[in-house]
Amino acid sequence: MQPSITLVNIAAGDPDLLNTKTVNALKKAGRVFLRTSRSPVVSWLKAEKISFSSLDNLYDVAEDFDHLSSAIAEHLWAQARLTPVVYAVPDLMVDSSVQELYHLRPGDGKILAVPGVGLSDVLQSSVRPLLSSSDLRTLSALDFLLGDYDPNTSVLITELDNPILAGEVKILLSDTLEDEYRVFFLHDSASPAEIPLYELDRQPDIDHLSAVFIPGSDFMARNSFVLNDLLRIMDRLRDPDGCPWDRIQTHQSLRPYLAEEAWECIAAIDQEEPLHLANELGDLLFQIVFHSSIGKSFDEFTMNDVINSICRKMIHRHPHVFGNSSSGSSAVPSVSEWERLKRSETGSKSVLESLDDISPALPSLKYAAKLIRKISLFPAFRRDTAEIISEIRDSIDHPGAFGSETDEGRMGRFLFLCAELCDSLNLDGELILHRSVTDLKKRIQAAGEQAASDGKSMESLTFAELCVYLSHVEGEIE
Repeated sequence: MQPSITLVNIAAGDPDLLNTKTVNALKKAGRVFLRTSRSPVVSWLKAEKISFSSLDNLYDVAEDFDHLSSAIAEHLWAQARLTPVVYAVPDLMVDSSVQELYHLRPGDGKILAVPGVGLSDVLQSSVRPLLSSSDLRTLSALDFLLGDYDPNTSVLITELDNPILAGEVKILLSDTLEDEYRVFFLHDSASPAEIPLYELDRQPDIDHLSAVFIPGSDFMARNSFVLNDLLRIMDRLRDPDGCPWDRIQTHQSLRPYLAEEAWECIAAIDQEEPLHLANELGDLLFQIVFHSSIGKSFDEFTMNDVINSICRKMIHRHPHVFGNSSSGSSAVPSVSEWERLKRSETGSKSVLESLDDISPALPSLKYAAKLIRKISLFPAFRRDTAEIISEIRDSIDHPGAFGSETDEGRMGRFLFLCAELCDSLNLDGELILHRSVTDLKKRIQAAGEQAASDGKSMESLTFAELCVYLSHVEGEIE
């Protein structure tokens, strides 16, 4: 027979909240299953002589909540093969086992959801006086733990089930909210009890009917923040009565700050200081948000356009992760395949046309590296490291080999060869030069300090003396 499962809401188990359709479904069912027998509806079912089975035994053997939901769904579908099943839950909209029923539904399986009063309807009525707006997000504890929390929006978290799950919810909330932040614990249809967040998992009556309501809070009332807070801060800064400096900025005026913040991030990476890197990445993110705000004000683009663009690009460039690649392989795309994917985004039909996709605004060594990687797709431009080194030596030993080439042209060719050598060694010439200059600066400063301790000034040193000081400090500079 075709397996069939009918879903009904029983909220907290109050028979007065069961509508006619729900009662008829329960009375006409081939077999009724309750997620747990710890529901006040049990007394009513017995009075109405409606036989039922509970799934309490699955709670005892499940490894965790995910396994429990899967076990319930598998058991119910197996029973539905024998007779039509009615599955009664507090709230079919947020119940994790209901989600698994849909996920594991066999090809011929049928699910009917009967409209009715769910537990979240009852709880929402209880917290409505606490809402400053109608913006309320309602979800189960398991779904909450899997998603992102925006403290600007009020949240009603149902199905806390037990202190362990309540503790996990508390920990996630504590990443953004203070331990003393006031939340509201709810059980059944009782009035919300206001408690500090740190006491959430210490409530004496936590079970499957427990929930917690977390009022939304403005970023000015918190010490921890999320991305939406940064967007709101940026909007506030550029409001008519916001910061005069922020209001007049343009994409062009912010150019130096964007480059500066990117290099600050690189410096933090080199210093291997994670917290410093997090701080610098925040500065870089602010620049992105700043440009997005300017774009929005001139109807050019928004932050969503920025996010949509990069999401589409990453999905398109990783068919081995997000879809079926043309080869059917899960391997990382080759250089040529990667180049083909990128060309398809810009409309370039060939490698030659794609050369125009290289931005001339890039730093010179980065500009050269981009060109080298593209032209290396032409067989004529493919050279090994030894060949490049040989040409570099020839350019040094025979500077006049290219006839009337100017000093500037010869040095440009020499620098390009160095960039090509870096690429052949899989090194970033831009970063290497930057680090080398930084290292030399530190060595010169250290040498100057040693010379000063000897009563000498850097200006009075001969080249030979400077080399001695530099060699002494070389081991001291990382």
